[in-house]
Amino acid sequence: MGKEFTGLAINGLSVFILRKVKFGKTRLEVSRLCVGTDYRDFYGNADLGSALLMRAYELGVNFWDTADDYGAHPAIREALRSLDRSRIVIATKTYGKERSDVLESIERSLQEMETSYIDVFMLHAVDTVQEFKNRSQALRAIIEAKEKGLIRAVGLSTHSAQMTWTLAGIPEIEVVLTVLNKEGLRMNGSLKEMERATRRIYEAGKAVYLMKVLARGKLADNIESALDYVYKLPYVHSVSIGMKSLNELEANIRIVNKLLSKYVS
Repeated sequence: MGKEFTGLAINGLSVFILRKVKFGKTRLEVSRLCVGTDYRDFYGNADLGSALLMRAYELGVNFWDTADDYGAHPAIREALRSLDRSRIVIATKTYGKERSDVLESIERSLQEMETSYIDVFMLHAVDTVQEFKNRSQALRAIIEAKEKGLIRAVGLSTHSAQMTWTLAGIPEIEVVLTVLNKEGLRMNGSLKEMERATRRIYEAGKAVYLMKVLARGKLADNIESALDYVYKLPYVHSVSIGMKSLNELEANIRIVNKLLSKYVS
């Protein structure tokens, strides 16, 4: 990926992730760390959630991951009011199965976040090829929304190594959110299978980012070790970590800074 960080100190916190990486074949550029917003109680509070998102942006994190059922729209809306929208990358998702479900989700997301476009819109939790086929009309609606300029990239999230592998041959899907962690937890398939599948989609030109790198807290006792595993992988653009406090945010950034300085020349 080349050199992707520069040094800066903000309020005593060294920042090395201000320089972004190209996100696959999309025209987006993202930070190597992504803020996950799957905490309804926290991000549903516009003041609390927006403070974290704005601090993340200040420290170089421009990539926010959400979904239409996370309850995070109030915080995102409030943060966007104070930031340059063009510098933020927002990825969101829907469980919608039909065209009407997706169109409703897109419209609601645009209105509730008060934005004219969404950077990445994804089919959420597609874990089998049959499920992907069953949601073909939902995918078509996302593609049409992209053609209208409402979204910038089409994506899909999955917990399955088989589905991840299959996505390498599906050109309509530009962004993939998949599961990878050092213990192989909360994924469908073995760790080696998921590693091979993730490398395959990266080499196919997909934008790749990871979820559940801490396995929903099961690996939280040694966060640095868990993050060391994913950040040394050469076929991942960004890593999404759920965060609900400024302390968590800044602690994670310190670890990521350390790892990037270790693995990026």
